[in-house]
Amino acid sequence: MEYVGIDISQHYVDADLPGGVQRLAQTPAGYAALLAALPAGAVCVLEATGPYGLRLLAALHQAGQAVCVVNPLSVRRFAQSQLRRSKTDRTDAQLLSQFGAAFTPPLHQPPALWLSQLQQRQALLDLLLGQRTALRNHRHALRQSPHPDPVSENALDQELERLEERLADLQKSLEDEAQRQCGADYERLRGIPGVGPRIALALLLGGPGLQAFTGWRQAVAYAGLCPRHYASGTSVRSRSRLSKLGDGRLRRLLYVGAWSACRTNPACQALYERLLAAGKAKPQALCAVAARLLRQAWALVFHQRQFDPAFHLNLVS
Repeated sequence: MEYVGIDISQHYVDADLPGGVQRLAQTPAGYAALLAALPAGAVCVLEATGPYGLRLLAALHQAGQAVCVVNPLSVRRFAQSQLRRSKTDRTDAQLLSQFGAAFTPPLHQPPALWLSQLQQRQALLDLLLGQRTALRNHRHALRQSPHPDPVSENALDQELERLEERLADLQKSLEDEAQRQCGADYERLRGIPGVGPRIALALLLGGPGLQAFTGWRQAVAYAGLCPRHYASGTSVRSRSRLSKLGDGRLRRLLYVGAWSACRTNPACQALYERLLAAGKAKPQALCAVAARLLRQAWALVFHQRQFDPAFHLNLVS
């Protein structure tokens, strides 16, 4: 199997084709030329580098072309292992070809159209929430002045009012569409004490979606809530920490939900109290509760069951 590395930038792509690296435009004509130049049975290897590769990825999938999307950190570490001293678009394309041949990464599966669109809507909602916080902070600072500018105050009030309306509309449309596409799973997740609407949506829309994980460990690793151990020989033995290699937004939301879950969710409460009794710090115990929340969410979606507050008692009896 031949792997063809493709380095992506805003206006063009560099493809490591059999005749050498070629630069092609980020246009439909450039995509057609790339598809025509690919050898039969080749697998394209792209880095997950943000929005610039999305149109090319869609064109490859539409043409039925096998493609892998790899983690840029993995590729960077691979380059360091080869002691590379230069980095250009041309060498990056060649490096991706070598990475594919060495590690045979899994083929990329395109997400459902509704999932992709709701993820974009969720990203816009998060951006507007950040803007609302910034505007509120600015208004608060303005009002601390002994002589606040009335024009600025009025403009801020009007902008915040419009933003609140826009946020309410976006949130409602997001929840309505999520319930239409996966209403049963949404209701199952909402039945978990500690999982509110934002966490339920984040679980359903994060990455490939909660349903795509084959086990709860994969889901926990995706959120970066699994521990990372560091030990070597008899002298190097650091304290275990969270890996934090994953979806930071989902991890933060689950941590917030853990505050409620350790009081209202029986399994999470028992875990939290047991860890505190063992001498763990509260942040450590809350991170473990966040991972337990994610484990519960995956189990309910995977097994298509409703939340049972006494289920953990059956496991220890």
